[in-house]
Amino acid sequence: MDFMEKRRLNFNHPKDVGLNYWSHLKFTWSESSRSLGICFIMFIHGIFPPIFDNKFSEHIKKAQERIDKITRN
Repeated sequence: MDFMEKRRLNFNHPKDVGLNYWSHLKFTWSESSRSLGICFIMFIHGIFPPIFDNKFSEHIKKAQERIDKITRN
């Protein structure tokens, strides 16, 4: 894949993952809010490692489960 091919915008992405525009938007905004929350938790964890020690791993696993579930429908 050359440089110009990588730069192309994929306007079919929502359809490629089995969603319409609005369901894709709702899903991505929901995941964005969750990610902002985990960002704050990880910031605190960085300062004080004994707390929230498994939260990020849990977040990643659950995010993958949500992706798998929404793309199966």
